[in-house]
Amino acid sequence: MKFSRGLIDPDLLEQTMEILVSQRRATLVVTLVTTALFAMMLWRTADFAEPMLPGYPGDAFFPQLIIGFGLIWCAILLYRLMSKRDILSNDDASIVRIPIGNFALVCLYVVAYVMLLAPLGFEVTTFIFMSLLFLTRFRGELKVRLFRIVIVALITTIISWACFAIILNVNFPVKILPDYIQF
Repeated sequence: MKFSRGLIDPDLLEQTMEILVSQRRATLVVTLVTTALFAMMLWRTADFAEPMLPGYPGDAFFPQLIIGFGLIWCAILLYRLMSKRDILSNDDASIVRIPIGNFALVCLYVVAYVMLLAPLGFEVTTFIFMSLLFLTRFRGELKVRLFRIVIVALITTIISWACFAIILNVNFPVKILPDYIQF
C-alpha cells in the first residue's frame, strides 16, 4: 500500500486511545506514584556497599541525595495539592488528555530495549530503538525520512556510547564499538 507521504504514514502509527482526567487528579496520582517509586529506591540503597575509608561517602550517598531531593519536591507538591492553595485546585475543571496507546508503546520499547541489550549489544539496540522512535516523529518522503532517521539515530548512538564509555567509563555489552577507553 502506498500512501501520499510515503510507504509508511506516521499518522497511522500514532495511537488514538485516550483517557480524559482532571488536571488536579492526574497531578495527584503521578506525584503519589513518583513518591512511592522514590521510597522504593531509597529502601534499595540501604543494601549498597559501605564506604571503604572512614569519613568518605559510600556508594549510596549520591543516589540517596538525589532521591531525597525528589522526595522533598514530591512532599511540597502534595502539600500544595492537599491544602487547596495551588492553581490546580482552583481550576479543577481543566482536563488532561493522556494518550494511552503512546504510553503503552513506550513501555513496550523500554522493556524490549532492556531485554535485547545483552544479546544485541548497546550500540545495535540503541540504534534500532532510536530509529523506531524517530519513525513516528519524522515527516516527509520515505527516502529522505529514512536517511534522516539513520543519520540522527547513528549520531545519538555514538554520543550515548561516548558519554557512557569515554566520559563515565561504564562497561555496557557492546558488539561493534570498544567497551571503554582508558586514558
